Amino acid sequence: MRNTLILSIYLSIFNLFGQESKINNAVFINFEQFKDNKPCEVEILNIKDKTDLLLTVKNIDLNCKGFKKINKTIAIRYNQDLYYNMRYNVEFMTKNRFSKLIVKGKYCAFLVDESYPINIQGQAGFNTGGLVGALILGPNGKNKIYYLDIDKGHKTKVLNKTRLRKLLAVDEELLNAFDNEIKENWSAKLFLNYLEQLNKKYE
Repeated sequence: MRNTLILSIYLSIFNLFGQESKINNAVFINFEQFKDNKPCEVEILNIKDKTDLLLTVKNIDLNCKGFKKINKTIAIRYNQDLYYNMRYNVEFMTKNRFSKLIVKGKYCAFLVDESYPINIQGQAGFNTGGLVGALILGPNGKNKIYYLDIDKGHKTKVLNKTRLRKLLAVDEELLNAFDNEIKENWSAKLFLNYLEQLNKKYE
């Protein structure tokens, strides 16, 4: 009787972890799924490489109508974090690479910094001098932020000072605070923080 009880508890725990695994790992195969936060559950998600900000996906096994190829998907949920497909920006010639979304909401954003592979840094303009205002040179070295407005489509844009000020213009107090703070604190963290604050206005 005792052995049966222990076995029952073990199976319950095993099933619980199995359910959590399915919930944690999922794929958004189109932008509507991403907007509605209704992804497809993943049976197998094999990661080739992983850093704090970047996933390289080896293969995905799932039963979901409409799934074609890894590089056609919009985003991946992996261990409760969201990773956006980098190919949805004209600058990047990447395959099966997904950037971690640091900001989520009406405005989503991911960061490319000096921890990325050299070929991606090159595509992001880290080694050129012609992208004034695009690279954010702060305490963390070279950074570049890409964002999207989920109400306007799936393509990402570079978040520079001009674009962020335009977004913040809906809230004069927030815009003024940003203008004052950026005089002494020009960093990616500052830009992302204000984008997060702006998202709260739309919650």
